[in-house]
Amino acid sequence: MKRVRHKYTNRRRCLYSTLCFIIGCSVLIIKFSWYDAQRSICLPKNPDDEIIDRQDEWQYQNGITGQWYHWRTVYKRRNNQTEWRANWLNAAPKSYLGVIVYLATFGDLKSLQTSLTQLSRMLSNNPRPVAIFHEDDLSNNDIQQSLAQILGNSTPLTFEHIKFSNISIQPGRLHRRWAPKYFHMCRFFTLMLPNHPLLTLFSYYWRLDTHSYVFGGQPIEDPFEIMQKRKTQYAFTMANRDNEVHTIGLWTFFHQFLQDHCLKPSKNFLKTQPGWIDSYSTAIFFTNLAIANVSLFRDHPLIRAWLHRVDRSGSIYRYRWGDAPVHTLILTQLIPRNQILRLRYFGYMHRNEYVCAKGIKDDLCKAQIKTVFPDPNLIFYNHPGGCNPSFGNPLCHYYPEITL
Repeated sequence: MKRVRHKYTNRRRCLYSTLCFIIGCSVLIIKFSWYDAQRSICLPKNPDDEIIDRQDEWQYQNGITGQWYHWRTVYKRRNNQTEWRANWLNAAPKSYLGVIVYLATFGDLKSLQTSLTQLSRMLSNNPRPVAIFHEDDLSNNDIQQSLAQILGNSTPLTFEHIKFSNISIQPGRLHRRWAPKYFHMCRFFTLMLPNHPLLTLFSYYWRLDTHSYVFGGQPIEDPFEIMQKRKTQYAFTMANRDNEVHTIGLWTFFHQFLQDHCLKPSKNFLKTQPGWIDSYSTAIFFTNLAIANVSLFRDHPLIRAWLHRVDRSGSIYRYRWGDAPVHTLILTQLIPRNQILRLRYFGYMHRNEYVCAKGIKDDLCKAQIKTVFPDPNLIFYNHPGGCNPSFGNPLCHYYPEITL
C-alpha cells in the first residue's frame, strides 16, 4: 500500500513539474512575442521634436561690424542672408575646405603659442585657416599680431569674440572643483560650435585644444584633403576611456534615446561601447584632436536630436558630461565604419600624453618631442598605439587607420 502511494506521489510531482515547465515556457513565449510585437509597432519620435530653436543666452560678436548676436542652438540659413564676414589676419583663405578651431583664454597663451608653432611647421605645405574663439581676453592687438606672426603670412587667422553666460550654471552640480568655464567648454564643443556662422563657410572643422601638439619629422599630408577624398565624416587620433564619475547616468540616458527613436544598438556600437554585462565601457574618441564634417553635428537629424536632448537635460553642467562621450556614443551608433578614420600618420601630444606616428620607433619619436619641449625635466607618457589603456580599449584599431 505504501509503495502504491509513493508511486502515486511521484507521478503527481512529475505532472506538477511538467505543468510548471509548460506554464513557464508559455509565459516566456508570450512575453517575448509581446516584446517583438511592441518593437514591430514602435512609433519613433520625430527627431525635429527634440529640437527647440531658442535664442540662447550665449552671444557672439562680428569682428568687422562689432555687432553682437544671440547664439541659436539651431543654425538656419535664411534667404538672402549674407555670409559671415571674418577679420582675417595675415591673408584671406584661399580655400574653405577646412578650418582649425581653438577655444582659448589668456592663461592658455603659452601653450597656445607652442600649439600654433607646431601647427605651422606640420602644415607648412598647405596652410589652413585658424579661428581662435575667446571671451575678450585675447582681444589685445599685440597678442593677436604675435600669434599671427607665429603662423606666418600664408596662414589666415581670425579671432571670434564670444560671451558665455552664468545662467547655464545650475545649482546642484556634482563636480564643484571644476571652474564654470570648464562646463562652458564642454557645451561649446558638444553643441554650440557647429552652429556658429563662421563654420557655415567651411566643409570641415579641426578642433584642437590649446594643449594639443602635432609633431613629426616633416610636414604632413593635409587631413582635410584626406577626408574629402575618402568622403569621411569624422577623424580622430587617440582613443581613451572616460572616468566613470564623469558619465553618471549617460548610459541609461542614451539607451532611452535609442528606445524613443525605435533604434537597436548598431554593430559598431556593440563592438565599442558595452562593457561587462551591459555596462558601459566608457571608451571615447580623444576629442582634443578631432576633425568633423561641419554638417555632421549640425544637420544630421538624429545626431542633432541627441545633442539637443543632452543639452536640455542640463547634465553637461550637473554631471560634467563632456563632448567626448556624448559624441562617441552617437557616432558609433549612427555613422558607418568606413566614414570614421583614425589618423596615425603623425605624432600627437595632449598635455603630457603622446602617441608616435605608426611605424616610427620610440627613440626617434622622443627626439621629435624634444624639438617641441627641450626641457629635460619634463616627463611625458607614451600611449602605445595611441590607446589608453594600452590593452582592452575596444575603440583601439577598430576604425580604418591612415598611416605613413
